[in-house]
Amino acid sequence: MLNWLKRHSEALEGLGGLATAFATVTALIVIPYQIGQSDRIQRDQTAREIYREFLNLTVQKPELANADFCALKDPKEQTAYAAYVEYLLYTSEQMIDTSPDWRAPMASYLEDHMVYLCSEGVWDAQSPDIKDLVAELALSCEAEQACK
Repeated sequence: MLNWLKRHSEALEGLGGLATAFATVTALIVIPYQIGQSDRIQRDQTAREIYREFLNLTVQKPELANADFCALKDPKEQTAYAAYVEYLLYTSEQMIDTSPDWRAPMASYLEDHMVYLCSEGVWDAQSPDIKDLVAELALSCEAEQACK
């Protein structure tokens, strides 16, 4: 056996170098993929946590979820409502970034707050996905009654 190894040592060294090169190339391909997948999984998990917190807020503060923006006169209520809608926009952004399938459910939440969104224009500073979504919904802004 030792004699065989001595006779084929050059070929074995070449084969070892080839195996090392293959392992290096494989690592260069697999490691960025794994990092990307890990990042995607983390973003998805974070988005789900944000959505869960939004649902908790909606259950704890149903008066914000069902608020009539025009009827809010107390500055504290107006501030709370504005923060609620801002968090809804943030939640929408995170969920749509996770999957475009979330576009319709988030649009249904946003539709309930179009009077505020149309009157305040708060969505202008949002991400392109949210701008597009609210812009689609804002086509009904003309039909929405502004506060009088």
